[in-house]
Parts: sequence; C-alpha cells; structure tokens
Amino acid sequence: METGLQRIFLTCSAGLLISFANPVSADSENDRSVLDKIITPDLERREITEADLDTEDFEIGAYYGVMNVEDFGTNDVTGFRLAYHVTEDLFVEATYGSTTTQETSFERLSGATQILTDDQRDLTYYNLSAGYNLFPGEIFIGNKWSFNSALYITAGVGNTDFADEEHFTYTLGAGLRLLTTDWLALHFDVRGHMFDHDLLGEEQTIINLETHAGITFFF
Repeated sequence: METGLQRIFLTCSAGLLISFANPVSADSENDRSVLDKIITPDLERREITEADLDTEDFEIGAYYGVMNVEDFGTNDVTGFRLAYHVTEDLFVEATYGSTTTQETSFERLSGATQILTDDQRDLTYYNLSAGYNLFPGEIFIGNKWSFNSALYITAGVGNTDFADEEHFTYTLGAGLRLLTTDWLALHFDVRGHMFDHDLLGEEQTIINLETHAGITFFF
C-alpha cells in the first residue's frame, strides 16, 4: 500500500515539475526575442584611413609665397627648407629664400633717381630655426578624409644679403603642417625677418613679413 502511494506521489511530482518547466522556457525565449529587437549587433562602422608620420626624421621641400620688404614693396619669394625632427614635438630647420624687390616710392616719384642697381635689388636670406609643435591633432575633410596636422612656432637667426650688404637677422614665425600621407606634408607659414640697415640714409630696424605655402618629403 505504501509503495503504491509513493509511486502516485512521485508521478504527481514529476508532472508538476514538467508543467512548471515549460512556462519558464517560453518566457526565456520571449525575453531573448525582445532583446534581439532592442540590441542590433551588426552596426555599419565608418572606416577612416589616417596618415601616420613616417619613421624617418628628415624633411626636405620647397615653398612659394610673397614677402613684403619694407620700403621696397611686396614681391614673390621662393625657397627651400630642410628640417630634422629631434622629438615628436621639437625640430630644427634650415631655410634659404630669395626675392627681387621693387623700386621705392621715392625712386618712382623722382623719375631718374635710383637708390639701387638692378643687381642690388635681389634679396636672399638663410637662417637656422628651432620649432615646436604646439597643437598636434587632426583635420577632417568630409566624411572620408582625416589628416594628421600640427600648429607650430619657430624662432631663429640667420643672414640677409641685400643691396650688397649682409645683415644679421632674427626670425620668428608660425605655421601649419598637414600630413597628406606618411611621407608627404603641406606647409602654410608666416615668418618675420628683422634686421637693421641704413639704405635710406639713417639706420633703422625693419621687419620683412613673409607668407608662403610649401610641400615637403620625409626621408
């Protein structure tokens, strides 16, 4: 008798367990389907190819722009630059440039009076500067292009050859370097060349302002 009652109790217990198990399983499937609707794992991500600075530390290139030579007009200027990157932020740079100046307003008004000969109107300079990258970052163009960039400042000394005279020169400047690839960069610079001369009768300190754009290669 007891064995029969035990069998009946076990049978009822098994049935209750099965009936409780089926609703839990159904609830889990419903929860999973709801989560699948809320969370979408397959997201389309935008790929950006970013130019990295090449492993080489030397940079060489050329530039073209304009220079305002005080009392002698604004003229085209061309030049070359060679830089060595000491660290990620610090670099040293050597530049050489040349321009041909115009007549002064006094020469144009006086007619025949010439302060300088044609050969003396050629101005050349060279200088050695130290530069520092103040704000390295990125520039985005549209949705697909991203370029490394750096705003930098420079300061240095050099020499200006003008009117058959050489003048010790201080230079200050700022610029933007834009890395289009890992070996090619674009530059946009503003420089000031300061020196003393007495070409117009009395010694004076002048600042020749220059702005130019250039291209450089890393090697």
